[in-house]
Amino acid sequence: MKLPNGFGSIYKLKGNRRNPYMVVLTKRYVRVMFKIKREKIILGYYPTKKEALAALTNYHENPYDVKAYSITFAELYERWSEDHF
Repeated sequence: MKLPNGFGSIYKLKGNRRNPYMVVLTKRYVRVMFKIKREKIILGYYPTKKEALAALTNYHENPYDVKAYSITFAELYERWSEDHF
């Protein structure tokens, strides 16, 4: 099944993996020397293609901050202290 343009991609990774399907979004396009490359955001890894497609459609229905999962404790404290104090 072909996904619409700008929707994201689902890749099947090689090897025997627990979660072989990777969901990728395009953040932006960057020019590097004489080539144009895309900056990717990995949304997650899923065991079946059906679950990966469900996660991708769920993201587009209700977008959320993907980098919130990789935040450090110091960054979290800084955000909290700005709101609290």
